[in-house]
Amino acid sequence: MKPARAYMDELAALEPDSGVERVEGRGGAATLKVNGLVLHSIYNPEQEAARLIDSANLDPARPVLVVGLGLGYHVAELHKRGFTIAVAEPDPQVAKAALAAPLFDLEVLLGIGPPEAIAESPTFREFAAKTPQVLVHPPTARLHPEYAANAPGLLSKAALHGRHLNICIVGPMYGGSEPIAGYLADAFRELGHNTLLVDNAAGWPLYERMTTSIEQKQASDQLGQMFTKVLAEWTYARVVEFNPEICIVIAQAPVDRLFPLRLARLGIVCAFWYVENWRHLPYWKEIAPHYDAFFHIQPGEFEEKLTEAGCLKHAYVQTGCALEKHRPVELLPEEQKEYGCELSFAGAAYANRNHFFKGLTDYRFKLWGVGFNDRQLYPLLVGGDRNFDSETFMKVVAGSDINLNLHSSTSHEGVDPKCDAINPRVFEIAAAGGFQICDPAVGLEKLFDFETELPVYRDLQECRALIDHYLKHPEERRAIAKRAQARVLAEHTYAHRAQQMLDVIFEAHGAKILRRGVRTQRTVGEMLERVTENPELRAWLERLPQDVLFTRETITPLLPPRMGGMSYPEQLFSYMNEVTDFADTLFKEQR
Repeated sequence: MKPARAYMDELAALEPDSGVERVEGRGGAATLKVNGLVLHSIYNPEQEAARLIDSANLDPARPVLVVGLGLGYHVAELHKRGFTIAVAEPDPQVAKAALAAPLFDLEVLLGIGPPEAIAESPTFREFAAKTPQVLVHPPTARLHPEYAANAPGLLSKAALHGRHLNICIVGPMYGGSEPIAGYLADAFRELGHNTLLVDNAAGWPLYERMTTSIEQKQASDQLGQMFTKVLAEWTYARVVEFNPEICIVIAQAPVDRLFPLRLARLGIVCAFWYVENWRHLPYWKEIAPHYDAFFHIQPGEFEEKLTEAGCLKHAYVQTGCALEKHRPVELLPEEQKEYGCELSFAGAAYANRNHFFKGLTDYRFKLWGVGFNDRQLYPLLVGGDRNFDSETFMKVVAGSDINLNLHSSTSHEGVDPKCDAINPRVFEIAAAGGFQICDPAVGLEKLFDFETELPVYRDLQECRALIDHYLKHPEERRAIAKRAQARVLAEHTYAHRAQQMLDVIFEAHGAKILRRGVRTQRTVGEMLERVTENPELRAWLERLPQDVLFTRETITPLLPPRMGGMSYPEQLFSYMNEVTDFADTLFKEQR
């Protein structure tokens, strides 16, 4: 992308194209016909351009990225109204005709050709940093439908690259997806985004007490539904107050199917991450079509089902590991006694696990989790029939020679050959430096190398053979575990998953985010670059962590506790906090 007039020489050298014809309109103004399609009104193209701009409801304070040049009537109208403009045009012959037109004597940035190449241009990135709005020229969209469909997303993705967004994560009250909500929120913060976790886990104790204290099932169910509805409204209020550009709802969160539609009216892009097995929990059918993006962990058949259900944008995003939670730990001597074993498993006792594990009781085998009530397995259970947290799980991994991973199944007695719901445990064990053997769930071969990173078994006989071999070869275990750890740190963290989600959302809905506008968020380092003439302020900023966002929430905890020991910038920031708190109090009293 460069100033339009800079293309004059290279465009002039193009051979004429009979499919691109400049014709005189009936109103006297020229138009352009490309392969028989007229790109502007033959009667009054200026008036048509004015109507197009009027209908776009553009913000006059922000620049505009135009997809499709034509002869430039709409571009000239934008220029007349004072907009800063950049144009992406797929056809060099159209650009040649436009630059030859008398009306096109404007200082406009122009990119010609594939949107991927335009997006990589330093000039475009500089323009994109101003958060432009996107306007698609309708006749260009009819002539180049694929370009018009893809270009706004690709160019918007580039425009949003490096921006610090406001992102909200809505978590559930309870269940396996509850910690994942926190991991994802932390991952977005790690990527530099201002992130709010709507943590509904606080509602679970009351929900559980309320529903279990009533013996009559119908009354208990009604109370549970009423409480969930209250929690849904509380969730909506918290999201709206935060006013994010993007909201991501995690599976089992207490929101109804209208939640994304209500956020859509506010211009908030709303996605859902379905970290569930679609075959076991069918509620996805009712909600998937309403979300701007629907993320899931099971590629293949489920994707076909989502399309059939009317879900227009879905994408495979696997779970992963959280570096702060899933990492190697050193066990104390007394902990080694509790957690030390040849073989371990930590998780819920699905029927296939109960059956399969009975064939491994001759090893020093320890179990953690719920549901292991079989008389042969119960003696192996550590700490009784209860759930465990990530800290306990890391100690399990550290104390085990071999960490056994077996994906759950309700239809097989052992390994389910068609299992395609990879559990987070495979990434978490690897991140913690543990050695594991696992059943080969569908798609797992694309994430790990079975020969060098993750040995797999397909039945009890193969499982026992692997256990026997690796118990005798600890050096092999350590080498494999080290390679698996390197793989997950490089490819399978929640920060990787968060970026995957943003890539999908930006391409599909980046133009929507840009139209709405992004609340500016800058890091301390970026603020430091903008301060050139205040040495005292620079000195203070240099003492702060450079990669944190410069917001009231992040900077206030870094201030000294007393005004007397503060520098002038610190005193000023503290005073602004007091003014803001006082204003909030007055506002609440007025309401």
